[in-house]
Amino acid sequence: MAIYFAALFALCALVAAVGGIAAIAFGWVLPNIRRSVERTRLYGLGVLVFAVGMSSMAAGEVASSDLMQSVGRAVGVGILAFSTTVVRASGRPAAAGQGARG
Repeated sequence: MAIYFAALFALCALVAAVGGIAAIAFGWVLPNIRRSVERTRLYGLGVLVFAVGMSSMAAGEVASSDLMQSVGRAVGVGILAFSTTVVRASGRPAAAGQGARG
């Protein structure tokens, strides 16, 4: 069963890496999120970091020992959390006056 998870993580990493390279090299972002991305190169870097995290999780799934599986997953989740911060930093800031009121 672990090999199927590893294949899924590797496929997600490959798709994310292609999207990150397209954002860095050509400034292309998926049409449904294009309006919310202000800095396309930073977005592409965040997506590439996401791909590295997914690759780490895939490597952890196919590792032979339980310790290496745990380390691969933990490092992968940490990298995914960091990539989320980078991707969010690439977005447009919220407009003034549209925050929570109370």
